[in-house]
Amino acid sequence: MKATRSPFAALRNVDWWLWLCAASLCLCSLVFLKSSTQDDPRFQAQFGKQALFAVTGLGIGVFCMLPHYRHALRLWWFAYGGTTLALLLLPVFGSIKNGSRRWYDLPGISIQPSEFAKLGVVIGLAALLRFPRRPTIGNAVLAPGLMAALPAALVLVQPDLGSTLVFVPITIAMCYAAGAKGRHIAAVCGIGLVAFCVAYFTVMHGYQKDRIDVWAQHWAWDPAAPQVRTMLRGQAYQPWQALIAMGSGGMLGFGVGQGPQNRYDFLPYRSEDYIFAVVAEETGFVGSVGVLLLYAALVFGLLRVAARTRERFGKLLCVGVAAWIGCQSLMHAAVCAWLVPSTGVPMPLVSYGGSSVLATLLGIALCCNVSARREPVLAGDGFR
Repeated sequence: MKATRSPFAALRNVDWWLWLCAASLCLCSLVFLKSSTQDDPRFQAQFGKQALFAVTGLGIGVFCMLPHYRHALRLWWFAYGGTTLALLLLPVFGSIKNGSRRWYDLPGISIQPSEFAKLGVVIGLAALLRFPRRPTIGNAVLAPGLMAALPAALVLVQPDLGSTLVFVPITIAMCYAAGAKGRHIAAVCGIGLVAFCVAYFTVMHGYQKDRIDVWAQHWAWDPAAPQVRTMLRGQAYQPWQALIAMGSGGMLGFGVGQGPQNRYDFLPYRSEDYIFAVVAEETGFVGSVGVLLLYAALVFGLLRVAARTRERFGKLLCVGVAAWIGCQSLMHAAVCAWLVPSTGVPMPLVSYGGSSVLATLLGIALCCNVSARREPVLAGDGFR
């Protein structure tokens, strides 16, 4: 393919299917945000803000497709270092909401740097792993693992366990795509599992341990037991209400805006941490599968771009964004179905949150940028 001089000419080669999937998910977000906030005056402004975030993110994303994505490689230190510095300064300048210090409050808007840190880590790891080399456990797994561990640790102390866990599949997927051996990845994952067990008994907050304990216990619960009823009114209230919402939707749901758990305020944080439960309650199994298929189309589209891209930085960038969006969306759905402990992780592009929407759309836009260009590669592994 001939190189194009005009940056606008590159737009003809963009894989617009990716952008269509992203826009469709943003539209789903507006539909279910309108439904989940219609009866609560405190949250009705979320619909307008989310619409502004989506339109702004889509517009900025198209603009980011114009310059060559190699500029992201040149500025990887700024993307990674800037987001890590923003996390580092949160204890000094951040504001506390719901017992966590995760946001910078600016006039009319709050910024959550942990969402942009995910993109910063993807760009940083793609830059670190772009050179082909003989894979060892040090250069293929430990070095990128340490690179991702710094922002992950800063997110963990906010505390935000859900966002911290998202860094794990991103790092594993990118290391594997860069050529790391399976046994090296398995060894590091084993070490990580041991570290998680140690953290459970040492550094985890009480409410985080309660979420894990309640989840582990609920598989063997007798709903008629008095102590279980007490738990369902306490630590287990949110996941239990989400599970009721998902189970009561049936095949086609109650209709948009008509779900009882949603309308009568039984389900807390339904526009953010449990938006997929609203989707399941109001559109049923069919609507839930439809939303998940949109994510599947987006993720497989990103992986298809990665498979046909021979330049390593662009390939790894697409793999990282695909792992980020795919794993985080599945994690959110699993939390709503109480298949995993409640973590409070948002559903990308669907849950309310300007930082999450903007960071996700920016990551997809960079992958669209990669899809529009074919870089000549002379390295040996570029031909395999």
